[in-house]
Amino acid sequence: TLASQSAVAVENARAYETIEAMNRHLEQMVAARTRALQTALEEKERTQQQLIQSESLAAIGQLVAGTAHEMNNPLATVTSLVQSTIEDLERLREGDMPDPDLIDDLKFADRELRRARAIIKSLLGLSRQTQTYSEKVDLNVVIRDALRVLRNRNEQAGVEIVERYHPDLPCVQGNFANLGQVAINIIKNALQAVPERGGRIVLTSRFDAEKGRAVFECRDNGPGVPACDRQNIFKPFFTAKPVGQGTGLGLYISHEIVRRHGGDLRLDRSSGGLTVFTVSLPVLPAA
Repeated sequence: TLASQSAVAVENARAYETIEAMNRHLEQMVAARTRALQTALEEKERTQQQLIQSESLAAIGQLVAGTAHEMNNPLATVTSLVQSTIEDLERLREGDMPDPDLIDDLKFADRELRRARAIIKSLLGLSRQTQTYSEKVDLNVVIRDALRVLRNRNEQAGVEIVERYHPDLPCVQGNFANLGQVAINIIKNALQAVPERGGRIVLTSRFDAEKGRAVFECRDNGPGVPACDRQNIFKPFFTAKPVGQGTGLGLYISHEIVRRHGGDLRLDRSSGGLTVFTVSLPVLPAA
């Protein structure tokens, strides 16, 4: 009996040692897998950030041509007016009063220069590649700047743009350039979706006091998103556009940017002749 019990005890000890060794090995495997998973997540985050930056630069690159055209018009006008004004001033005799039309031309030149500066400021603000999310951002300014850099595309399409902004919209905390990219992507998609004749886009900002959120809404009278595509529109590389006309990254990146700001981007409605995209972002607490 003693020998039998001793044998069982030895076997149990050996089994215990085996289990201990298996546990240590399993713990090592779990730790290794955890480190690998953490590395993969960090790599995914870096890749996603690079993707956002590259898509942002690509979007800005597409807008440069239109912006250059938009700037050339006021600058050419101002150059012509300034040159003619100089010639008129050179012809004036000492003591003569300037022609009233001359003053009007100079005022018009000043307005055109201000418009050129506003375009440049919008483009620079929307192209900054900072990754801080601590800026105080006015969503109304973001929408206006995005619309300004898309102005040439809008004028070519002949689309009616209706702007309805909340006059006292609270600011949000985030990244101005990234939120500008969201606005550009959403408005550009609407411009591409609406018909050439009778196209209408309504841009609205409002304050949801109950939830403490600033809301940006883009409504267009395009054909809408088919029901079979609605669950995929925020997935990377998904696009319903013809080959060569879309990367399928615009809405995906916009969704990720809004998520990083603690907000959400959703397709509220999309039936025949009506599409509504809504961006909701938490506002800064009142002072």
